[in-house]
Amino acid sequence: MDELDRQIVGALLAHPRATHAQIGEAVFTSEATVSRRVPRLLRSGAVRIIGVMDGEATRRARSLFVRLRCRPDAAGRSAEHLARWQECGSVKLLTGSVDCVAEVSYTSNEHLLQLMFEQLPGLDGVLAIWSNQVIRRFCTPHNWSPSLLPAEVVDELRAQRTDHWNEQTPVETPSRLSRLDELIIASLATDGRQGWQQLAERCGASPATVRRRAEAMMAAGFLRMRTVVEPSLVGLAVNAFVTLSVNPTQLGQAGELLAAHPAVLMISATTGDRNLCGEIALESDAALYEFLSGTIGQLPGLQHADVAVALRSVKRAGMILPPAPPAGETNRRGVAAPPR
Repeated sequence: MDELDRQIVGALLAHPRATHAQIGEAVFTSEATVSRRVPRLLRSGAVRIIGVMDGEATRRARSLFVRLRCRPDAAGRSAEHLARWQECGSVKLLTGSVDCVAEVSYTSNEHLLQLMFEQLPGLDGVLAIWSNQVIRRFCTPHNWSPSLLPAEVVDELRAQRTDHWNEQTPVETPSRLSRLDELIIASLATDGRQGWQQLAERCGASPATVRRRAEAMMAAGFLRMRTVVEPSLVGLAVNAFVTLSVNPTQLGQAGELLAAHPAVLMISATTGDRNLCGEIALESDAALYEFLSGTIGQLPGLQHADVAVALRSVKRAGMILPPAPPAGETNRRGVAAPPR
């Protein structure tokens, strides 16, 4: 991506359904230029725009992080096996105290029991399992803003969104979703930027009806829009999963401080051996050092910190990702892959 591409991605992160005119105004380029670049980014697969039903807001699902320690020869197979689970939204291979981390959704305690005591132990080569249930989200990838645009521009774009982009907005009491609501969510999950006419044709309803229902679900916090991009594509080469232990009386303050940092994609309060878990992305090892010493190290009530650097994202936002080409080989664009 060139600099203008990265700025456009920044605008899409701030407002996934922003019009080409709104994006052009945000990045100081013409609407015609944006209308060429956005479809190209989407076609290439570098960027995805998706609609997500918020399982917590609708009370249909809860989530937890699962960390695995594996035999060296089995970590890749275990990660790929996990990635095929419908319950897993994201899976990463790591280097550090654990070899793999996955974010898992579950619908009931019985469902979780089956996952934790039957399916996970059955994975070949797994030596140890830790689980941390999410009990409060301080920030999620829906509001990730990695300093690709000035803060005031991001604020202007966010102000034009109908859906909930942050975790502080109150969510309405869940109501029963209709068959049309389900169709709208399923369609936007595959193409979050489709127009109302196209969405109406896919759902068998009028454009006015699907727009009214979609915007009602967005305003209620049930349907959220998200721009998905690998951090490395926007210049953030170091991706890591952090697990922290913080004094419970200062957990909220620590979580809010991390949520406000542009390096943090998501951070949640959790149960288990660590009570604050999340994902970060930075441009270099030097930046990671500064983040660890200057941000994590200064958190109120910090008792323990562990950082596992990601070697590969196997699955992100529900989609299994292709492995990077070996060093020296060329990718689909004919560019030589850098040495690992």
